[in-house]
Amino acid sequence: MAPWLLWLFLGDFLTARVLISGEKEKAREREKKHQIVISLSYRCHIDITDSGFFNLLEHGSDMISRSVRILKSIVSIVVLATPTVALNAFETLAYESEPIINNSKADISDLKVQIALLQARLEVLEKESVVYKSQVEEVDKSDSIKYKADLRYRHEGFSVESRPTRHRHRVRARFGATLKVEDNLDLTFGLASGSNDPISTNQTLGQGNSSKNVVLDLAYAQWQSPVDGLKIRAGKFSNPLTRVGGSGLVWDGDLRPEGIGLTYNRGSMFLNAMGSWLRESSSSEDSVLYSAQLGSNQAIGPRQSLRFGIGYNTISSPEPLFGEPAGNRTDDDNELISDFDNAEIFIEYGQPVDWFLSGDALLFASHVTNLGASDANTGYTMGAKLKTDGLDLGWSYQRLEADAVFGGLSDSDFIGGGTDGSGHIIQASYPLGKKVKLQGTFFINETGLESNAGNRYNRLMLDVSYKY
Repeated sequence: MAPWLLWLFLGDFLTARVLISGEKEKAREREKKHQIVISLSYRCHIDITDSGFFNLLEHGSDMISRSVRILKSIVSIVVLATPTVALNAFETLAYESEPIINNSKADISDLKVQIALLQARLEVLEKESVVYKSQVEEVDKSDSIKYKADLRYRHEGFSVESRPTRHRHRVRARFGATLKVEDNLDLTFGLASGSNDPISTNQTLGQGNSSKNVVLDLAYAQWQSPVDGLKIRAGKFSNPLTRVGGSGLVWDGDLRPEGIGLTYNRGSMFLNAMGSWLRESSSSEDSVLYSAQLGSNQAIGPRQSLRFGIGYNTISSPEPLFGEPAGNRTDDDNELISDFDNAEIFIEYGQPVDWFLSGDALLFASHVTNLGASDANTGYTMGAKLKTDGLDLGWSYQRLEADAVFGGLSDSDFIGGGTDGSGHIIQASYPLGKKVKLQGTFFINETGLESNAGNRYNRLMLDVSYKY
């Protein structure tokens, strides 16, 4: 064989060995990088199952294959000149390159297995994360607190027969919070301005700029029983009894009974009841108020509603609250001459209207009879309200004979509070903002029904209130 051909072959063979050695080193580097990528993907939760990652691995194998093909081409050139030597070189080259290709394929197969295991682990971690998130949300929900507050400024003008016209300014401030401690248990407390008056939290201004009182207005627990629709509350709570049209015929809107109350709503039926401790005494029998209402809510049309029911309340050993009979008749010793066993019937009807104003109209009426008194024992109210997107209007007429209800718990504004009076109540309100409202209430009343005195009692209240 010619020396120059032998020299050419040896040069090409050495070049091929160098290329093969380089590819071995690159394969080792790629294996290290694959291990680093696997470690980082596990720690950082990177989805290494992405097709792009496998493409990178596949490209690495393709690079090795292309290198081998180049070397084979070189060998083919040499074969043309030196068949025997070239054949030996080709066999050597094939023997050297085959382990590299096989190892690369094995590495890719091992990586796929590891990736599959990591993917399964990631799925487990994602499920655990969802469970943990739901548990955190439940904790946040169970520990949630809802706040409620309102502030009202009121100017009042009085025109009472045989008395000079009077003006006064009053404020009312209330703050409350409800804490959900369990899925079925809430705790509520509230503070308010005012004094020990059970039916008013107003604070009159103009008393030498003196500091004003803050009292405990609410403090109760409410339990959602296993019986669907049944809630039980205990402590000093908001009144659970229905007042049609917001009427204060029997109960003032600010009344916070003390005792145990319940509400039950199932389908169209509702039941309200409470036992309230009016007076606890170590020297005489306790005075306790028991009350219950049973009624129904009915949808009688596409947008019409009907609410009606009956109620009964009784007071054991009734006595004037704080020594004030509030219109109820007393004997010479200031003792009440009647018992109070009240039977009530009430109804509300609502439907949309489109008259000179469009909105939702409400008609309501209620009648009460005191079975514990032989005379002066009836009372009733009737009225209508119209609620629009802006202006709200209301009117009602109310009449309360002297012993129709227990005067210490009825409306404190109508006829100046208590019983033994009648007259009209006219209301109008307008929103000044989302949470600010301007309201005016005008009372055109008469007092002294029992004595036939017919004393005029007119009262105008202008309120600006904010609710949060």
